[in-house]
Amino acid sequence: MTCLYFYKKLLLNCFFGYFKSMMRIIKSCLLFICILFATTTASAQDPHFSQFYANPMYLNPSYAGSSFCPRWIMNYRNQWPALAGDYVTYSTSFDFGLNEIHGGLGLIVLHDNAGSGVLTTNKISLLYSYHANLSSTTTLSAGFQFSYFQRQLNSNLFFGDQIDELYGFIYDTFDPFSVDEYFSVSYTDFSAGLLVTSDRFFVGAAVHHLTEPTYSFLNTYNDGKLPMKITVHGGSRVVVEDLGWFNQTFLSKFSVLTPHVIIQKQAESEQINIGGTLSSDHLGLGLAYRRGFNNTDALIIILGYELEKYKIGYSYDLTLSKLGASSGGAHEISLQIQLGCFYKKPSQNTIPCPKF
Repeated sequence: MTCLYFYKKLLLNCFFGYFKSMMRIIKSCLLFICILFATTTASAQDPHFSQFYANPMYLNPSYAGSSFCPRWIMNYRNQWPALAGDYVTYSTSFDFGLNEIHGGLGLIVLHDNAGSGVLTTNKISLLYSYHANLSSTTTLSAGFQFSYFQRQLNSNLFFGDQIDELYGFIYDTFDPFSVDEYFSVSYTDFSAGLLVTSDRFFVGAAVHHLTEPTYSFLNTYNDGKLPMKITVHGGSRVVVEDLGWFNQTFLSKFSVLTPHVIIQKQAESEQINIGGTLSSDHLGLGLAYRRGFNNTDALIIILGYELEKYKIGYSYDLTLSKLGASSGGAHEISLQIQLGCFYKKPSQNTIPCPKF
């Protein structure tokens, strides 16, 4: 009886282990097939960041060279980490201003990992922004961005004709969609933006993917277009220290309130972000609410700390949509390093922009 029980338990464990492995593989296959064929009809959306102003050139190319002195920014976002197939995005950017070109130059490198590696997107962008002083406190900037994209499907996924009923995935595939040309696609893109800033307000607009390049994996069905993204953003800078709003409270440590609004539309995707940040010499505290035009999305909590040339921010998206808190929300981290100027006494002023 003991031996019989042992062997039955061993067989059950083997069966359930094999079943779980098969289910994981089948889920990957289904996800792969959905992505492969959806690209011919669906519209893609760009990765987005909750800390918009901690990744300013990604929001609007007109911010290139806005701090004049060289600046290096790194951003990390992990969306819905509690769900299978989360979205992880990495971004790094570098920019500086030059008097000789009356503006600034910038570089953005982005890597987006969707569906736990099923679909990856890499992008490199070169930016130029022209700055014109309208007055001693107001600047008009026009930015231009040229990008190169590469989208790639995971070629390690399996096809149905590789399955053996008893031994699993052991055969070579003869599926016509298994060739490498269907796993990778690359294209170029152009974007532009405008920005008006002063010591009291900022307002801007950007249009990404002006050329709406084709991003389809299947050249035979070459009708997949990367839709244009339109962004309008603005805000103001209010010195609350002089107003005495937060006297004798914890918030009295903060001297500046920066309310903001950001509206974005890309194909059928529409969202509005309304919020504000309180900042002092070293601390930042923010709260924002993001929703689509027809449904609520998330409440965003932002924390920031600044020390000399370093600025670090953390934000958490509390999911308010039907996905709920079980999705894990979204975690985002930003790091900005302000480097030394090329010129000891730059004659061109910096462009005021939100701290966090």
